[in-house]
Amino acid sequence: MYYPLQYIEWSERQQREQGLIHEYPSLPQDELFLHKLVDAVKLNHRIWVHISHETQDDQRHVVYARPFAQELSEPYQESLGRVIAGQKDYPSRLEPEFWIWDGRDFMRRASYSSFMSTLDIARMLLDHYRVEQGYTYELLYTALDADRQKVMIFMRGVDL
Repeated sequence: MYYPLQYIEWSERQQREQGLIHEYPSLPQDELFLHKLVDAVKLNHRIWVHISHETQDDQRHVVYARPFAQELSEPYQESLGRVIAGQKDYPSRLEPEFWIWDGRDFMRRASYSSFMSTLDIARMLLDHYRVEQGYTYELLYTALDADRQKVMIFMRGVDL
């Protein structure tokens, strides 16, 4: 099944819609899930933070968003904004991109999976922690870079 999705700018100060950011006339259901699960989206080289989302009459889907500002506490914030805004490659399919906190900055890490379906990526976003090859990571933030077709997953290693 396919569904329309609209991104609407929301003003928290005025508590009302500010206008249409972007519209997808028809998205597959698994891609719609992904759009709603991430914390932010990058559209037309601008980062938008998800405030809420809704479904109207089981047909129309809306994500309310505001411009990116202070989303994570220090020391992560500056690196987060720079990394999301700074990527320029353009892959042909939707895929995850892992970013690990090294104590000073987020560093891109190669994926252990060569291919993940959209639903597999969405399922991964449901977890707070990810264990790979004996290492445990906490998911800090997620962003869909719609310009590049990448789901950016920001994590930090934890000792459990």
